[in-house]
Amino acid sequence: MKLLACIDLSEYASSVCDHAAWLATRLDGSVELLHILQRKDAMTARNDLSGALGLGAKSSLLEELVAIEEAEAKLARENGKALLAVSIERLRGAGVNSIEAVHRHGGIVETIIEREQDADMVVIGKRGASADFAEGHLGSKVERVIRESIRPVLVASRTFRPIHRAMIAFDGGLSARKAVSFAATSALFADVAITVVLVGKETDRSRDALRWATEVLGERCSRAETVAGDVDATLLAEARHRQADLVIMGAYGHSPLRSLIVGSTATAMMQGLGLPILLFR
Repeated sequence: MKLLACIDLSEYASSVCDHAAWLATRLDGSVELLHILQRKDAMTARNDLSGALGLGAKSSLLEELVAIEEAEAKLARENGKALLAVSIERLRGAGVNSIEAVHRHGGIVETIIEREQDADMVVIGKRGASADFAEGHLGSKVERVIRESIRPVLVASRTFRPIHRAMIAFDGGLSARKAVSFAATSALFADVAITVVLVGKETDRSRDALRWATEVLGERCSRAETVAGDVDATLLAEARHRQADLVIMGAYGHSPLRSLIVGSTATAMMQGLGLPILLFR
């Protein structure tokens, strides 16, 4: 398995590496470390500054400001190289043998979607370096990656902790069934206690869906139940009550209409929990 681990200068970089290492060592996988620089060339910078300062701005002032931008771009490149070097050492220290470092210029989301074509799973932090760190905020670029990615995406929490217990938020939909099938067959969960929670009224349909999940998971399923209540609030409460170390779910719910943004329940879980979340399309 090849993992695409996306890192930047945010405090999530170490956690992304630790989660990627957990995945790689258990799945005998390789890791591509990706760091992306958004770059403006000198001519673009000059044109932007000319427009901002007005046509009468002195050429010397423009040259000085462009030089500052170029120096900042050079510093960003050096910081990126240092980040990749430190991250490689962190992965090696955690037992990952196959590592490739990739340094790219371009749009963050576009580059991740391009690079994931050769990967089996994407690992990304809940927020990037440029995001607002208000409590519960979900970075807009992270949300776009989840929405546009065709691979499973592990959204890393701020810090890594060993994964002993996982909760599958199950609604019977296609993406949730993909999550169950992965958990049932992947070596990743060979010794992880898995709980399946379906929120809603207990009906023949919900019982059939839950029965399917327990049969597919077999001995890996430690508990499965239907819980009544508001979907978002109940799943958050259940994850805390079960002391889950990881939540697994579909990125989109079982609904005839797909939201233009990430499914509301997946978003609520990412915003409300300090846990890693593994999302399936």
